[in-house]
Amino acid sequence: MNAIYDAVVVGSGPSGAAAAKRLTGEGLRVLVLEKKKLPRYKICSGIIFKKSQEITERYFGRIPDAVYVQPKLLKGVRFWSDLGNYSDWPFSKDSEGAPNVWRSEYDYWLISNSGAEVMDCAVFKGFETEGNAVVVHYYDARENKIRQAKCRYLISAEGSVSCIRAMLSPAFERNVKWFIAYQNYYEGQSSLDPYFYHGFLDQKYGEVYAWFSVKDDLQVFGTSVIKGAKILPCLNAFHEMLEKEHGLALKKLVRKTSCLGNTMCASGNFSLGKGNILLVGEAAGFLNAFGEGISCALSSGLFAAEAICACIKSGEDVISAYTELTKKERRQTSVSWKLGAKIAGRDLMPL
Repeated sequence: MNAIYDAVVVGSGPSGAAAAKRLTGEGLRVLVLEKKKLPRYKICSGIIFKKSQEITERYFGRIPDAVYVQPKLLKGVRFWSDLGNYSDWPFSKDSEGAPNVWRSEYDYWLISNSGAEVMDCAVFKGFETEGNAVVVHYYDARENKIRQAKCRYLISAEGSVSCIRAMLSPAFERNVKWFIAYQNYYEGQSSLDPYFYHGFLDQKYGEVYAWFSVKDDLQVFGTSVIKGAKILPCLNAFHEMLEKEHGLALKKLVRKTSCLGNTMCASGNFSLGKGNILLVGEAAGFLNAFGEGISCALSSGLFAAEAICACIKSGEDVISAYTELTKKERRQTSVSWKLGAKIAGRDLMPL
């Protein structure tokens, strides 16, 4: 056995960083395992909504300038209907706008300031219970060896595709449904207002929805469909529309990427954990409509840590405490998808 910790967190995104920060703030020893090399890329709009900003500043401090991109602040979301009309949803009435960031830099700043011991290039391989403890097995790619860490609590902050969730409840995992998100980054230009994040709700551009934004002069656009559907026709139709209606002119392709998400969020089918193993962020099903996940990731990470701290002090059941603490957040997640469907005039995520 290499080390003993109060908690091991698998995943270094906002949910993992928030859980680690709260736990280390209570004097607990925490290890964070990240399978990728840090800072790692994350497909995301990179918008820090008001709730996320307030949590970030309360626990981590002001977001440093190095994390921002240009334009630094976004005014709001502009939703385009199938008729070519749009409606604006401002981010805030009492500020200049929402921070526009690279997730790689924002996430790295969070986890670097979490107070936890962080190990990147560390791939989770499995776990086993040993009395009241959990033994975590992971592959240390830097040293090319399998290691173990013993902990009192294990937290899955792995994102939508959670190995820990699948191990905890194979029957639950078999019923999870998936969607695919794909995104391009190009040098180029367009006539779309760079101070807005643009959502296109016509279903021919994406079964969930399609989007466009500008980051450091890069034209960022993508779409999403339910797994099994063909994404290329949607992406091509979206690309052609952007060229014809919004003057999109592309030059060099800088990056293309994709990821899997699940429909747990839209169906309200959350998975919070079992025993002394907790799930946070997308691993638990926390993802708001139109893919906004930073706010609920931070919140759920904090709630998991709070539940652990309460359990240590009082001996109460950690899953029961976590379930109670996340009641409002789960309700807000479900409501956001109903609101999203109302804005779009259709279900955003066919189930």
